[in-house]
Amino acid sequence: MPAKRKDVSLLVLCVAIIAFAAIMSYAIERDFGKIVVEPVKLIDESGTSIAGSLYLPKAATPENKMPGVLNLHGLFNDKDAQDSFSIELARRGFVVLAIDSLGHGDSGGTVQLGRFMSGSDAYTLGANTGYLYLKNLPFVDANNIGIIGHSLGGIAAQKVAAMNPDHKALNPHASMLLGIPGLRNLLLTMARFEEFFREGQPRTESLTSNATFIGKLGLTESIQWNTTYGDFSQGTARRVAFVNISHHFLPLTNKAVAETVEWMRLSLKGGQKDGLWIEPTNQIFMWKNLFDLIAFLVTMLSLIPLTNILLTTDFFSPVVRPVPSHYVASSRSWWVFATVNALIAAVLFLPLTYQVFPVDKINALLPFMKVQMANGLALWYLANAIVCGVLFLIWYRSSAKKAGVTWYDMGVSFAQENTKLNWQLVGKTVLLGGVLFTWMYLLEGISEWALGQEFRFVWPFMRQFSSPLRFGLFWLYLIPALGFFLVNGGLFLFGQVHQKEYKTPTRTLFMWWLKNCYAALFGLILLWVLQYLPWFLGISGPGLPALGLPNSDAIMMWVLWLQVLIPEFAFLLFLLTWFYRRTGRIYLGALTISSLIAWFVAAGGALAP
Repeated sequence: MPAKRKDVSLLVLCVAIIAFAAIMSYAIERDFGKIVVEPVKLIDESGTSIAGSLYLPKAATPENKMPGVLNLHGLFNDKDAQDSFSIELARRGFVVLAIDSLGHGDSGGTVQLGRFMSGSDAYTLGANTGYLYLKNLPFVDANNIGIIGHSLGGIAAQKVAAMNPDHKALNPHASMLLGIPGLRNLLLTMARFEEFFREGQPRTESLTSNATFIGKLGLTESIQWNTTYGDFSQGTARRVAFVNISHHFLPLTNKAVAETVEWMRLSLKGGQKDGLWIEPTNQIFMWKNLFDLIAFLVTMLSLIPLTNILLTTDFFSPVVRPVPSHYVASSRSWWVFATVNALIAAVLFLPLTYQVFPVDKINALLPFMKVQMANGLALWYLANAIVCGVLFLIWYRSSAKKAGVTWYDMGVSFAQENTKLNWQLVGKTVLLGGVLFTWMYLLEGISEWALGQEFRFVWPFMRQFSSPLRFGLFWLYLIPALGFFLVNGGLFLFGQVHQKEYKTPTRTLFMWWLKNCYAALFGLILLWVLQYLPWFLGISGPGLPALGLPNSDAIMMWVLWLQVLIPEFAFLLFLLTWFYRRTGRIYLGALTISSLIAWFVAAGGALAP
């Protein structure tokens, strides 16, 4: 009973922390009452719904119109990934509309990427609909509209600007220049370590005289970074802001946000510093992102006390079994098997991911698999599970049998004397996993319903399914993820390379987790280091092309995503390890972690045609 009371107290504490974090995120997003953030629904010319968030300074009224800024996100992101710009612009007296592009977030439709990039028509992924809506709001100064966008959103921003010559300012971030003539007051924010859009764009902090690059800016003479040219009143102002960061993280930098808000002041407010003006570097958006991250992490950590409470009930208690102790891998065997597993994951990663992006071969063969980035991961999960499963069976039928190792020792069966599956206990485990997922989904749903706050760190993670289609996709992507975590994250980690016990349960948990991170992530970390370390050290450009791999956007995209996947997997591996040590079986951890991963991609990923 004392242990149960402790778990109840911990669960209540987790809920309190989550609520506090969500409330703080809500307050910061609204600059503590100075901004109103309203959800909006638009309909584009094809009849497809577009979701948006309108950031409205309370001082903006039909009698006191304020400049407007359209804020566009990049591929595989959503409107909230750009909230650094939305918050900081709105608190300085700009009405900001951030939209989910078609096929993203809460918007309908799909991402017709080939059509968008071809430039053959006015297809802007819904961005032009957003511009026209913003311009016609009664509290927006229609004569002073700016457009910003990150990555693919920067391309959309330029297309919208070309379609609307009445725009007054344009700021693509980490994007390519299309060379469209007549764009007004153009600020290009460039990342020093830019994974994409590199052709014709130098990456040093020195003077540039690249004729193609300068021509696309609408200039003729050599330029320097962070220097303004032209005339704002004539719409000819030009500037290239150089930020010492990579593509993915540029919207999180103080400098990039400061450059944007200052450019909009100079372009849309005639350079005036009115009563709402705040110095550009005085920013609060990172605090919102921090509280979002706290809510995200603590929601997952709340599974620990909740699981403990549920496992004390008569119904779920039979799920718990002791951690098998008959078989422990030798130190030498552990390091050999773990290293081989890690390297296999790295060797399979790029061939099985970049081959399906952007021409998505899986989507062509299996059109119901609609989440673009998730398809590469799904193929990687399946391939890893197959390779690991074959190697495991070879080992199990030879070395393991000789040592008297059984399926009970592998964390599969529930009774040592009967190595067959107990389907009743498997069913209870599945039900328990469903309860745990429902708990997290409801927590996030309450936050979204009451405060409009998702649980995330910048990029989409925990959010509600915006359509029945996305809910259906959750079940599809659950299958390969579950196979991976049952085999690689179950039979292998807790069976074939079963670790020894340490002096205390806590030390054992953390040592197992750290070594599991090595076995699962060392190869992916090595891949990331080979790509980025020479670049960051100034020795060369991206490292993988120097090793013979194509210098393609697809490879860049996937190695870039390792910056998100590696820390995500490291945290999930902690939960996976805890679940195994709590139940002695591989099922609950595999089901819970794969449910989380399927949720992240199905609810937040971009939908292909």
